[in-house]
Amino acid sequence: MVIGAHRRSLPQIARRGPGPGAEPPGPQRYGRVVARYTEPDFAPWDGRRVPITFLGGYLGAGKTTLLNRLLERTERRIAVMVNDVGAVNVDAALIRKRSSNSIELTGGCVCCSLADGFGAAFDGLRSRPEPPDHVVIELSGLAEPERLRPWGQSAGFRLDGVIVLVDLDGIVELRSSPGRGAAIDGQIRTADLVIGTKADLLAPSVVEQRLDLVASLTTTGTPILDSVDGVALAGLLELGGRDDERAPMPTPSLFDAHEVTTIDPGHPTVAELRARLAGDPTLVRAKGIVETVDVGRVLVQQVGRRIEIEPLPAAEWQEPTELALIRLR
Repeated sequence: MVIGAHRRSLPQIARRGPGPGAEPPGPQRYGRVVARYTEPDFAPWDGRRVPITFLGGYLGAGKTTLLNRLLERTERRIAVMVNDVGAVNVDAALIRKRSSNSIELTGGCVCCSLADGFGAAFDGLRSRPEPPDHVVIELSGLAEPERLRPWGQSAGFRLDGVIVLVDLDGIVELRSSPGRGAAIDGQIRTADLVIGTKADLLAPSVVEQRLDLVASLTTTGTPILDSVDGVALAGLLELGGRDDERAPMPTPSLFDAHEVTTIDPGHPTVAELRARLAGDPTLVRAKGIVETVDVGRVLVQQVGRRIEIEPLPAAEWQEPTELALIRLR
């Protein structure tokens, strides 16, 4: 069954620098709007939607390293969109098929290039007969996550959240440059969840000072993690993946500073449910299907300060579940 989708236009952004005659790539860099990508008039995969996580952070924050570890360790079918497929350095034994713009791994993961733009990358994923469990989009160092959020509503997908990595070792020096400082501050301000990297290079007292600096740049209520590895990131994403059977909860021991739990939400109103989630300052991640008394069955997704509660679409219908939660200890 094909379910109709609203036909929408999304901006394509031009690259900086020379390149006459080149196709305008997707919005992975700053630039002027030169063309618009028209959304398809159908929804793939019988109307099911795949959650998307944008992974941002300034140059050197560790995005590619983190994605490499994620692809090596996750048990989910993850699709990763990156600017440079050649920078994805996974074990050759895990590679099932490689081309100039994509890498397919034996576990079902796929890595796609953004060189031809977001539209082409999304079209490529939509052409696959089976959807991935989750999509992670690595943004370039200068990208403004807020400008790219509309792509999270592309046909067949839904925005899960924006995670921004911050180099705790280099943030003070980087922010001393007006141009770089403005870009870094903007990325942090629009993040749903901030993850500090390279804390191991600093004394504990300095780490605390840098985390306080980052906190001063965030929107009120944005959680900040002082570290994360590929396993921990996989755990964060697993709560967002959809499968006919519930994904196993991440092992708590993988999260040094986090607590992984499930709770029975009961049958609240949507307002009560939202207030409960928003009122917990330690909550980093939440996912579940809840039967509410006023709206009926709803999909609950929380990444950092971003809370989404929406009626469960017919194509994603399933029985109510417990709420899976990841909290700061």
